[in-house]
Amino acid sequence: MRKLNIFIIILLMVVVSGCSLQKKEKAVDDNVKATTNKTLQAESKTWTFNQGISSKQTKDQGVSKQITSSVVSKTDALSSWTTSKGQFMSSSVNYKRVSLKKWKQNMLKNYIKSAQKSIHLMSVSQVNDALKKLGSDIRISKLSDLVFLETKINGMTLPEAFVAKGHHLYSINIQYVDTKQTITIARGQSFTDTSTKKATSQISLNKLNGTWIAPETTTSSSDTGKIMIEDGYMYQHRYNSYERSAIQKLSSYSLISLNQNITYAAQKVNAANAGYQLTQKAVASGDSLGYLYLFVNENQLVRIGQGTTTTYKKTSTLVAASDLPQDDITTFEEMDQKHPGEAASTITVDASAPVVGMSNSIKYLTATDAGQIIDNIVIN
Repeated sequence: MRKLNIFIIILLMVVVSGCSLQKKEKAVDDNVKATTNKTLQAESKTWTFNQGISSKQTKDQGVSKQITSSVVSKTDALSSWTTSKGQFMSSSVNYKRVSLKKWKQNMLKNYIKSAQKSIHLMSVSQVNDALKKLGSDIRISKLSDLVFLETKINGMTLPEAFVAKGHHLYSINIQYVDTKQTITIARGQSFTDTSTKKATSQISLNKLNGTWIAPETTTSSSDTGKIMIEDGYMYQHRYNSYERSAIQKLSSYSLISLNQNITYAAQKVNAANAGYQLTQKAVASGDSLGYLYLFVNENQLVRIGQGTTTTYKKTSTLVAASDLPQDDITTFEEMDQKHPGEAASTITVDASAPVVGMSNSIKYLTATDAGQIIDNIVIN
């Protein structure tokens, strides 16, 4: 009888312990999902590339446990993700979240039946090893803890899965293919939320008028270190031409349209890499050389591009006629009026009559064809 009682007690302890372990595992699962969902529920977040990791894969040993930091390529450094209320976008491509089961079914459709047996998914421990190497304290207990994506339009699956926490988004390469030789495979990437960058304030366009100087710029025929601003337009003198671009108040655009705009997305990454946020609240401009001009306040702007950041300060609320003749401003305005749907982009002055270069747009933050000359008109 005593032995029977001891056996019952031990059995109860095992059952209770098992239930406790299951509850603990479920709590971990729910916590990972809840943390990721909470992080991605913000109205808009942009995540810029931070680091990548890789490992070797061989025919006999499979995927190595030895994970190393990857050499950052130019493509990686410029890559980014935008999330909005749980949805993912990258390079103007929209993705939708799907279950692991559906993702796997759709992924296998990309391979002929005979090749499907060579496709494998990373194990839970392999995913956790990758997360640890990326510096994350997130640990999953099953693959469905991850977020799986496919394109909204044609249902193409993404070979990476995601988790997020705080200011970090983690992309884990989840599938791999058998190999007959030793190769290096990507294991994951980490991205940083640009909300950690410097924010700019909302600014009234009429307070930007004047002359802006970059004192540290080495002047040249293509870069005078001087910008003139008049009534919502930015003017620069390059060689024998004046170039004009629109100053854009991004609050006039919907957040959805900005998130889906490939030009804006690229400039947002440029801003983040320089330590700034390009948000819907920003006032900014661009130019034909690909620079981003971000107004920090009504007296300071930063020019970002080509690996450098240059600060401009407003030195006067006036624009001297020697810097920008009033006749040229009038010509820009008149050509806009004469050619609806187009914008005067440049005025080139030489020994003959002035030539105005017309473009479809001079809104460099949102138009892919901004500044492209579609017609040259001689002013007689």
